[in-house]
Amino acid sequence: MSVAAHSFIVGSQPTVQYPLTGVRADVMMAAHVASEVAVKLMQPGNTNSQVTQAISKVAEAYGVFTVAGVLSHKLKRFVIDGNKAIAMCDDAEHKVETHTFELNEAYAVDIVMSSGDGRLKEAEARATIFKRAVDKSYRLKMRASRYLFNEVNARFPALPFTLRSFNDERQARMGIVECLKHELLQAYPVLYAKQGDYVVQFKFTVLILPSGPTRITGVTCDLDGVQSEKTVNAEVNVILAQSTKKKKRRPRKKPNARSSVRGVAPS
Repeated sequence: MSVAAHSFIVGSQPTVQYPLTGVRADVMMAAHVASEVAVKLMQPGNTNSQVTQAISKVAEAYGVFTVAGVLSHKLKRFVIDGNKAIAMCDDAEHKVETHTFELNEAYAVDIVMSSGDGRLKEAEARATIFKRAVDKSYRLKMRASRYLFNEVNARFPALPFTLRSFNDERQARMGIVECLKHELLQAYPVLYAKQGDYVVQFKFTVLILPSGPTRITGVTCDLDGVQSEKTVNAEVNVILAQSTKKKKRRPRKKPNARSSVRGVAPS
């Protein structure tokens, strides 16, 4: 199981001759650099707190804010939000336990930066994506609710879904209210930033392999046309200079039996 999300610049694309500058360039570069730093720190033995602290330092360097409440979760088979998580910032409302990265783990890394205060809010748009809350149970009253819940258990027991996926969409829309009321389903709300703020998100899947952390989803970000006047400090540059791949040790050649035998001079 793997996930991905990308950010795009709407309208004319920036180039080297006509680059993206100002606060938009700052938030774009902050999200990109934070993504690179996170991957490099996801080594066996390192902790999620190290990643959180490094991401916060990147945001501070570019004068932007990490978006509160965003978590990067460990992935398992049929589980997209495992117990192990990485917070974007040290937020008292969204505390996560400190844990150590282990070999052969997979994570959905979610990097979201904002040029505003980092607080996104729900607005008038209704949620269209939902997920089953496997730890909740309730005896539903409405027929439409039972139809929806049975369909979810049969077709989407662990992964998110949209109401358009059901044959009887009208029944599904009627039944979603009761399912949400009794917390059988979780909604993925549509979040809004303040007018004039810019938000950039990069989400990708990382495997912690013996050869090093490997990003297996996500597109390559072309930053030739993005020019920020700000840069990270020396501490972050040290992290960026690290290699994510471990050098393979070449097996030593065994000495040739013939060459190791010395000739004996005749007496």
